[in-house]
Order: sequence, then C-alpha cells, then structure tokens
Amino acid sequence: MVRFNRISAKIAAGVMAFVLLLALVTGALVWRGFHQAEQAAAQRSADSLQTQSRNTLIQLTAQEAQLYDLELQQAARATKIAADFMAQARASGKTPDASAAPNVVYQAAQLTLSDNGLLYYDANPKRRTEILHIGSIPPDEVTDRSLRDSAILEDLFPSLLAQTETGVGIYFQGPQLTFRYYPVRGLPELELQNGAAEAAQTARIEDFLVAPNNNPQRKTVWLPPYLDDAGQGLLVSADTPIYYGDEFQGFIGIDVSLTRLIERLSQLKPTPGSFAFLLDSEGRLIAVPDGRAAALANRPLSAQEQAANGLLGAALTELNTELALALQAAQPPDALEISLNGQPVIVTRASLPNLGWTLSIVVPLAEVTAESQSVARAIEADAIATVRNTLLIMALFFIGAAAVTLWLSQRFLARPMTDMLSGVRAITAGNLDVSVPVTSNDELGELAASFNQMTDELNRRTRELAQTSAELQLKETQVKMAALEERQRLARELHDSVSQALYGIALGARTAQTQLERDPARLGEPLEYILSLAEAGLSEMRALIFELRPESLQTEGLVAALTKQSDALRARHKLDVVTRFDPEPEISLEAKEALYRIAQEAMHNVARHAHATRVELSLLNADGALTLEIRDNGKGFDPAQPYPGHLGLKSMPERAAHIGGAFHIESRPGAGTVITVTVPNG
Repeated sequence: MVRFNRISAKIAAGVMAFVLLLALVTGALVWRGFHQAEQAAAQRSADSLQTQSRNTLIQLTAQEAQLYDLELQQAARATKIAADFMAQARASGKTPDASAAPNVVYQAAQLTLSDNGLLYYDANPKRRTEILHIGSIPPDEVTDRSLRDSAILEDLFPSLLAQTETGVGIYFQGPQLTFRYYPVRGLPELELQNGAAEAAQTARIEDFLVAPNNNPQRKTVWLPPYLDDAGQGLLVSADTPIYYGDEFQGFIGIDVSLTRLIERLSQLKPTPGSFAFLLDSEGRLIAVPDGRAAALANRPLSAQEQAANGLLGAALTELNTELALALQAAQPPDALEISLNGQPVIVTRASLPNLGWTLSIVVPLAEVTAESQSVARAIEADAIATVRNTLLIMALFFIGAAAVTLWLSQRFLARPMTDMLSGVRAITAGNLDVSVPVTSNDELGELAASFNQMTDELNRRTRELAQTSAELQLKETQVKMAALEERQRLARELHDSVSQALYGIALGARTAQTQLERDPARLGEPLEYILSLAEAGLSEMRALIFELRPESLQTEGLVAALTKQSDALRARHKLDVVTRFDPEPEISLEAKEALYRIAQEAMHNVARHAHATRVELSLLNADGALTLEIRDNGKGFDPAQPYPGHLGLKSMPERAAHIGGAFHIESRPGAGTVITVTVPNG
C-alpha cells in the first residue's frame, strides 16, 4: 500500500503538463471556431458584395452607354440636319444668292491653284470656311454647283458644331471631292505640307463608305478612328449622304474628338483599378484611357503598339482572343468574370443602341470584394480577444496546479533524479566506480539499483575491451611486419632471378659484339638489337623492383628512393626529369613511404596520361615543414571533374591525410599539372 501511495503522489506531477495541454487545446478549438466563422462570414460578404457590385456595374455601364450613344448621335444628327437642309433648299428652289454674301466661295473661279498644281483652295484670309478641290480634277459645272449649293452651310455649320460636346469640325464633300470645312484651320497649307494633297489626286468618291455603292440604305456611316493630320489628335467621323431625289450629291461629315471621349472614359472608374473601353460594331478599339490599352492585350506588344494610342483602331481579337470571344458570347447588358493578364476581373458590357458600338468596364475582382476583408479582420480581432481571455483563466488554474506539482516533484522526483544525474555525469567524465544511493523501493529505487549494476558491468566490460584493444594493436603490428617482410622477400627474389638473367643477356651481347668485329656484316646488327632489349629489360625490371617494395627507404632513405625512381622514369620513358632534393628529412618510415608512393603515383600518371616532355621533382625542407612537389608541362586537366577509374587521384590525398599532411593539386587544360604535399617535419 505504501508503494502505491508513493507512486500515486509522483504521478500528480503530470498535472502541470495536463493543465498546459488542456489550455492549448482549448485555445486551439476556440481559435479554430472563430477562424471558420471568419472564413464563412468573409465568403458570404464577398459573395454579397460581388453580386451587388455586378448589378451596380451592369446598371452603370448601361447608363453610360446610353449617354455616350446620345452624345455621338447628337454629333451624327448635326450631319443629318445639314444634309436635309441642303436637299430641302434644292427642292424648294429657294437657294439664297451667295454672291451677295461677303467672303463666301460659291464658284470655282474664286479658287486659287497651288504652285505645284495639286490643290485649288480659297486664298481669302477672311474666309469663314476652308475650300479645297483636288488639282487633278479641273473645275467645271459640277464643281460650281457643289460650291453654290454648299454656300448655305456657311451660317449653319457654326451653330451645328456648337451644339455638339465632342465635335471639332464639320464639313461638306461634293461628288468631285470639293471640300468645305468649318472651322478655318489653315488646311491648304497643311494638306500641301504633309503630302495629303498629293495622295488625294487619285481619290474617288465611289470608294468612300458613304457612297451609294457602299451605302445603298443612305444611312449615316461612322468611320474607323484615325489620327488627324491637322493636329487635332485621334478622331472618328460620321458621314451622312446628300441626295437630290435619287441623285447622290456628296455628304455632310463631322469629326468627333476621341481625345475628349477618352478623357471622359478616364473619369469612369467605379474602383481605383478599373477602366472603361469602347468598341465599334466591328470589334475595333475606339477609345480607352491612356496607359490602359496594353492591359487588354495578352501578348507582347510591338514598339508601334506601345506608343500612345498605338492600339486604337486595332481589332480586339488580335489583342486578346479570349476576352473578345467572351464579350461576343455575352448578351449586353451583362457581366462576366474572366482572368485578364492573370488578374481576376469583372467585365460589364452594354451596347450603344443607335451605333452598334459597345461600352465595357473592367473592374478587378479583388477591389469589389475588398470590404469583405474588413469583416474578416473584425472577426479575427474578436477571436484574438476571446482566446486571450480563455487562456488567462486557464493560466490561473495552471498556476495553482503548478505550485502543487512543483512541491510534489521536488520531494519525490527532483532529489532522486539529481542523484541519478550526478552519477551519469560521473560516468560521462570517465569515473566508472560511481554509485547512487537507493532511497526508495519504488520504480526510482529500482532504477538506482539498476544504475549501480550497470556501472559494475561497464567496469568489467571496459577492462575486457582494453585488453582486447591491446591484443588487436599487437596483431595489426604483426600483420604489417609480415606484409613488409613478404614484400622484401618478393623484391629480393625478383632481383636474384629475373634481374640477374637480364644482366647476363646484356653481358653476353657485349661479348658477342666484340667477337663479331671480324665479320660485322653477319651478326653485329642483330646482337646490337639484343643488347638494346636487354638493357631496356634491365631498367624495366629495376623499376618494377622499386615499385614492388622500395627497400632503399629503410637503408638509403627517401631522397635515394626518389632519385632511383626519377632515374627509372627518365630511362623508361625518355623524359627530361629535373630533381632538386634537400638532405634526408627526419620523419617516420610511414611518412617516407607515403611520400614515396605519392611521388610514384604522380610520375606514373605523367608517363601514362600527361604527354609531357619535362618533369620537375623536388623535396624541400623549410619553415618546419617538408614539401614534396611534382610539376610537369603536360596537357593538364580539370581537377574538379570526376575521372572514374583513376584511383591515384583519390589515393594520393588519402595517403597525405593519413600522415597528417596537406595535399594540393593545381592544373587546367593545356597548362600542365603541379602536385604539392606538405608534411610537418618532426
């Protein structure tokens, strides 16, 4: 029973963690509930705002479309009034006598021909309208009739133009392209200077959209936008035909400034990032605020298109096929949601009923639903306050539970655990003779007893491991000595057998050469060839002996071994080997062997791969360090690249690291290779 009570008391320490976990879970649940409410409210708010905004935008677009239609129709109505006025005056036979009016041109005789013969014009500085007539069409009775009939427009044009808000000019064009224009802007000089007069020499009224063959319904025709050559910016014109009965007598036109229309469009911004644009009946861009035309395109624009008003008059299908198809499919007035250059937007569309044009307003969807974010932030603030209050209450319970828990843990857990921790630290420091007191008969007491048993077992195992390690080191030394002796034995056997045989061949060849001096034509050349083979074989065998086991490292030292290695390389591969050695270094045999093997591998690579003609081998002792350097003038390589199969490039740094040295290789294609090994001396 005592054991159970003590264990139960210690379990009370878990209350602190439980209360903390409870507080966190409660706060998380409250936060999650508020977060879900925030998302739901924000979504409902966004949906409501979006629906309301769609309806408002549709209504706004329809109203603006009607206003634009009325304004443009007002301009077109001025041309209709002038055309009807001329027809009625002709039909009534009450055409006023223009000759009585001052400064009014009513016949071709009043016109002046330009010096280049391209243009007839009214040179009167007090003229009330501009009169132009193409130089390639000599004036005749038709010309006089056009001038006489249109003279009544002199007083009508100013009042008609004043009634339009965006009209900048009104004009009459006769069958021979006789042109009467108001107001006076110095058109003759402009037409002659900008080449328009020359280009008009081949013009024919039959090619105009308002002509009978192109407009049999005799309707007012709107022309595509164009840049005015008289400096009035972008214009769009409406032309109304003039008929005397069934006889076509030209047309009345009015120029409407798109610049003014664009200024009005720029003010049509339901939200900061929205804009409006106007399309004609053919889907061409009529008007769009400055800087917004490029936003409609879903492709890179040319330099010409990027210029100011560079996209006006362009077909929307060529700029943004997706937007054009979506607008064509919509039934105005309507609103559709699409992505414009990666940004979700609402696009409304309404028709200008009398012109067949359409007005569209583009509004970023994020700006429409921006108010819903305010609702979300308010809910989030309430959630933070609620979670804060909840956690504060939980903290009060936590403090009380923590006080009780700390007292219990200090009495029943902290003291035994401190003793256990001291024992663990002693073991970590290397003291395996430590033991901890067993102060209870519960799990902690059992843990202390098990800890003491563990230290005893560790003491015993440590002694066994020390003994085993010593035995392994002895065996490793014995294996190394056995391998060394075996290599020496093999080297001696190769020297006593093959090398002596090759030496005998060389000696016998020299003897045969001496004997054959009497008759050199018979055997001299074959024996000389045998002699060269024998000498080469002798050099090769000596090199193999040094590569198998350089005995000179123990007897003669590292310098002597490197000298013999360089001599063998020079004899075997006919290379120019230059050596520079300091006195024999005072380093261990293991270090000497490693340096010798590195030099051997490096020179082996030079002979096989470098295609070098010169090798420099040096062993220098300076500043407390021994430096081995192998330098060649070969083709070089990129050390950073992997070279599968070339184990020497891997073994050389490993050998250097094994003796505490630093290995460095420097090479690049076409610049040779330098290998440097630095070993502390001493």
